[in-house]
This record gives sequence, structure tokens and C-alpha cells, in this order.
Amino acid sequence: MNEKRGHWYLLTGLVIGAAIGVLIAITLVPVRYTDTAPYYLDTRDKDVYRGLIARAYLVEADNNRAKARLELLGDVNAEDALVEQAQQLIAAGENETESRALALLAAAIQQNTVQITPLPKVITNPTAEPAVIEPTATSEAVTPTNALSTSAALITVTPRPTNTPLPTQGAPYELVEQEELCNPTLAGGLIQVFVFNRADKPVPGVRIEVSVAGGGVESFYTGLYPEISAGYADYAMAEGMTYNLRVGDGGQLVQNLSVPVCDADGGKQYPGSIKLTFKKPD
Repeated sequence: MNEKRGHWYLLTGLVIGAAIGVLIAITLVPVRYTDTAPYYLDTRDKDVYRGLIARAYLVEADNNRAKARLELLGDVNAEDALVEQAQQLIAAGENETESRALALLAAAIQQNTVQITPLPKVITNPTAEPAVIEPTATSEAVTPTNALSTSAALITVTPRPTNTPLPTQGAPYELVEQEELCNPTLAGGLIQVFVFNRADKPVPGVRIEVSVAGGGVESFYTGLYPEISAGYADYAMAEGMTYNLRVGDGGQLVQNLSVPVCDADGGKQYPGSIKLTFKKPD
């Protein structure tokens, strides 16, 4: 007698088999990626990779090579990713060198004409022959003292490199305009800094120092807000505080900056901002 059966048992078997296969793949023999492309890295590892690219850019100053490396990450907008990562480091007060490198690289992507002064490289000599102590026929006992002096005579000590300065900014910047900004629709209490070169082009990656009376210095850099200007940076002031500001190494010191008080309709007051424009002297 022929018994007619449906095909549901086949579908059930396929589902159970697929579920068992997925369970084995996840728990017993999970996939391990080796030598894969940077595109497949998770978000945290992409940040590490992006930071390494930026640090290498400080030394190589090669725009095209840095861009080619960033393309391997597959970011939708590499410039925005660099700026966001730099802002996160600054907000956390971590790794000032890397945050500046990220900002400089973001500016170089936005404007291919941006060029930085590369950091000097520390060159080692891997071909140097190791010192060999030849045995001698002597009856002199080797004590810790003369053993130390013998080793010191045979070993060449390479001096440690000193702290390497960041890319140079050249001649100091001078303040060419200072203006109080009163606009109730905008956030107040900011020091807005715009930095230009001799050709009136915005300059990214310029270090700005803000200090207060009695000590305390903070640094920030231009280039983190390319949507405003590659040469723009800002600092949030606290009401009742007085600040001094300097742009670049050895630049002009601007003193006694504080939150301006602006008058609104109805006799109300609100905090304004200060706009400072700096330029390289001709």
C-alpha cells in the first residue's frame, strides 16, 4: 500500500539542520578573520587605524599616501570621520598630538593644497656589528666594578632623541581685528578665532593657547570645523573669568578677554562672543 506523505518533513529537516549549523558556527567553530581588509574592522579598531594613519602623516607629510590609506577604511566621509575623532580626543583631554594630526589630515583632505612640515625621523643603524668581548689570558679577577667598566668601554650608547616639535608654523601671527558679537539667536560666551596666511587663505592645524590669571593653560587647534572655515577654532569662556590668548608659537598675546554683555529688547541682557582675526605679517 502506497502512503502519500507531504513534503513538510523535508522543510522541517532543513530548518533544524540550518539551526544546528549556525549554532556550531557560532559556538564551536566561529569564523576567525586574519589578514582582512581595514574595511571589516569594528568601530574601535577603525579609530586606532585612523589614528595611526594620522600619526604617519605627521612624519611623511604625504597627502596622497594618507588618502589612499584612509580609503581602505571605506568611510562615507573620511574628512568628517577624522574631525569627529579629533573632537572626541580633545573633549576627553587625551592624546593632543594625535588629535592635532587628525585635524591636519582632515584639512589636507578638504584642500589638497595644504602642506605641512614633516616631523624629523629618528634613524637607527640596524647594520651595526655587535660588540664582541674576546677572551684574554689574564689572571685578574673580574669583579662587578671592573666588569661594568669593561662593558662600558665596549658598548656604544646612542643618545635618546629629545622631544620632537610638532610641525612648525613659521612667523608669528598678528591680531588684525577684534570684534564683539551680539546675536541672541547664536550661542554666546565664545572666543571665535580665524587664522589666515599672508595670501588671506585659512590655515588649519594652528595651535592656540588660552590662559587665565593665576595659572592654567589650555590648547586647541584650527581646522576642526571645516564647515565654518579651515582656519577656524573656538573656545567657550566662563562668565566672570578673564582670559589671555596666543596664536602660534611666539605669537602676539591678546589679554583681558571676557564674555561681553549684550543688550536685548526690553532691557534684558545676554552673553555675547568675541571674534579675533589673526594673519601672518607681510
